[in-house]
Amino acid sequence: MKTDIKGKFTFRTAAVFFILSALFELFSITSQVPLFGDVRGGMVAATYHLIYIVLYLFLGVGLYRAKPWSYTLVFLATGLYTLDRMVYVLDRQALKFYLTAILDKYEITVGVPEMEIILKAILIASGLIVACWWGFAGYTYLRREYFHQPAGSNEVVETDRVL
Repeated sequence: MKTDIKGKFTFRTAAVFFILSALFELFSITSQVPLFGDVRGGMVAATYHLIYIVLYLFLGVGLYRAKPWSYTLVFLATGLYTLDRMVYVLDRQALKFYLTAILDKYEITVGVPEMEIILKAILIASGLIVACWWGFAGYTYLRREYFHQPAGSNEVVETDRVL
């Protein structure tokens, strides 16, 4: 008996969004990033953005085509993104410099109380995004058979195996 591959729609949809993320990252390749205690620009920022562009493109292609290596890449990307966000939110000084630079660009000044509220919002948003990455990694683990299909197969053969 044959059934449709579970997770196919979800992984293909995620693949499209990863490719779109790579394109958006490409548009911001010259944007500064808060990194290691300071706001970095130039080659450091371009390299940072380039790493994410390549990562998102590989995730997009791998997930869409159900490549076995993309299963592992999901977990590697989740770990990398988690570490990146930890550095981002724990380095409050660099984050403050970054926010000040962004706000100064639009001639907006904020006091200490407002800055603390913005920093808390960034912390919460970053935590939610990391939780979403881990949720997707968990879903990937649950639907791991999607990545072990014969090439070009749109169906999965049911087995007698019980999970």
